[in-house]
Amino acid sequence: MKTVAVDTGGTFTDMVVLEHESGEVDVLKVPSTPQDPGRAIIDGLRELLDGNLKAEEVASFTHGTTVGTNILVQDKGARVGLLITDGFSGVNDVWHIPRFGSDLSDIYVEKNPPVEPWLREEIIERVDYQGNVKKPLDVKQAREAVKRLKKKGAESVAVVLLFSFLNPEHERALGEMIKEEFPNGSVSLSSEILPQIREFPRLSTTVANARLAPAMIDYLGKLADGLRSLGITTEQLYIMQSNGGVAKITSVIPITTLLSGPCAGSEAGMQIADSAGFSNMVSFDMGGTSSDIALGENGSVLEQTSVLIGDWEIAAPMLMINTIGAGGGTIAWIDGGGALQVGPHSAGADPGPVAYDKGGTQPTVTDANLLLGFLHPEYLLGGKVKTNRQKAYEAVADMGKQLGIEPMATAEGIIRIINAKMEEGIREVSTERGYDLRNFVLVAFGGAGPVHAARLAADLGMSKVVVPPMPGVSSALGLIMADPRRDFVRSRLTDLEQLGASELGSIFEALRDQAVSEFKADGFDEDSIGCSFSVDLRYQGQGYELNVSAGENVNLSAQAIADIRERFDLAHEQLFGHSAKTEPVEAVNYRVRATVRVPKFSMKRHERASGSADSAKIGEREVYFDRASGMTPTPVYERTLLAPGHEVAGPAIVEQLDSTTVVYPGQQALVDDYGNLIISIA
Repeated sequence: MKTVAVDTGGTFTDMVVLEHESGEVDVLKVPSTPQDPGRAIIDGLRELLDGNLKAEEVASFTHGTTVGTNILVQDKGARVGLLITDGFSGVNDVWHIPRFGSDLSDIYVEKNPPVEPWLREEIIERVDYQGNVKKPLDVKQAREAVKRLKKKGAESVAVVLLFSFLNPEHERALGEMIKEEFPNGSVSLSSEILPQIREFPRLSTTVANARLAPAMIDYLGKLADGLRSLGITTEQLYIMQSNGGVAKITSVIPITTLLSGPCAGSEAGMQIADSAGFSNMVSFDMGGTSSDIALGENGSVLEQTSVLIGDWEIAAPMLMINTIGAGGGTIAWIDGGGALQVGPHSAGADPGPVAYDKGGTQPTVTDANLLLGFLHPEYLLGGKVKTNRQKAYEAVADMGKQLGIEPMATAEGIIRIINAKMEEGIREVSTERGYDLRNFVLVAFGGAGPVHAARLAADLGMSKVVVPPMPGVSSALGLIMADPRRDFVRSRLTDLEQLGASELGSIFEALRDQAVSEFKADGFDEDSIGCSFSVDLRYQGQGYELNVSAGENVNLSAQAIADIRERFDLAHEQLFGHSAKTEPVEAVNYRVRATVRVPKFSMKRHERASGSADSAKIGEREVYFDRASGMTPTPVYERTLLAPGHEVAGPAIVEQLDSTTVVYPGQQALVDDYGNLIISIA
């Protein structure tokens, strides 16, 4: 039996097929179809089925997608109607979003509220801060409000009532009412989407889910139909979530898929680093459209419980990923002042870089890399993508004329600028959060990541780069490294010392029971479910919290409470440079992460080779590393011919089907026992 995983990027859709018994992996990259992402998936699967894959062999299918993110960023999705407690519709107009750039000093700045005023309806009801019903739900008035939303053309309804996270009774009643009036509509209840404190983040997150839900449900439904049309009938259909785990597409909450694609790569990066013997890593996934960067410490990728996506404040557990507009297709341009700029816009899959000869006219990062000699001068992807170096040269040369510099210097300038942007992106998740990059390795993957990584690491003061065996499809591999996972939260503001070990343990126990119940409903065995607990803490009076681990045991002791407090003080000290160890600490939110342990792909150890890497040398070409050295004769190696124990001295180019690795002069590369290429930075 086999597992199929598909990661949809802005330029390419990556597919991997894992054979369970042997552990062998087949890969395929096909151009993405941004207007209809599912078409590239079905076309790629059809190509696989014409080869060695048989439909009846597919035991499970896992998908990583950017559909949800694109809907929010492009302000698309369903027309959402909002039901909110009588007198509190103003919550919709309050932003907690920080202001940057020109917004910072603009007193007239306006941001779009989650829901337009004409699509809001106030509901007569009231629950107090302890969860007690102070005013019963006015059923007749509520039904009329629902009917008005339907008449106004609402396609999806969000319900956000005051303190519903403590008592969801009224929201559930409204949910049943909406289903009666909107038989084909969608309903999102805040008590289910985000049952935690703070009104605006809860509203924004619930409305965002309502905005996404119809499109995501339709997309996943059509994808499942497409799989069945190919004869793939397995019920094990999963989608990657923002928390680094997968969920069945039949039960996933749409808002949890916002970082679906990037999360698979960061989790893969952590496992790749671990296989190479490193517990601290920065994952660097550079594709055709963007770069995704994450930091992992002590074997785990850093997480966050709130993130800004466009104007949306999303309060949901997510891996801490920094996505920047820097990919192989990122476009170079000249601004009004005559200065060279690179990004954030991308040529994407269509028309793509100038060198792809598909109608692109603006030089991109890929064109510059091709001109400098980093990429094969005639083709990429083993010949699937033909390259026209002459067209790339002409586009870069034309830009150089406008700048008054020669073509190779222009190409080098494009690479230096995009590298500087990626270095800033790496610092955002590391040094700006109190981490010393000298203690981390850079795990580089994606089609373009290994081309740039060794130079980035040198400029950042990092000593090692890890390039996995199949860098171009590592995000897709991350999908088959992931376990099913869900997060649950409960809010209650309490002094940590007054809360006590017994009460905290009982809260965790109730959350654990909820998690186990939902996973069992999805068909998973209770013995395979593991839970980890955490709590959001703050110093009394603060307006923000830090999430602190509470371990994996619901039977807590007084010492466990003291340890949680100590971890909070240390985390506050690292992030903000100070702590207040004598001040009282409040617990705000209580969390459980439930994970199902399932068999999955893991890195495999290989036999060491005898002899040198010379047997993998397939040629030589001129490479322009910098202006000082000019064109440098550089040996080219075939990655599949390199084996554990082989060493490659820079300068060198290592080519393979899905990516190219550049080893700079003075650097040394070693193939480890797992097939990773470890580059030591001079």
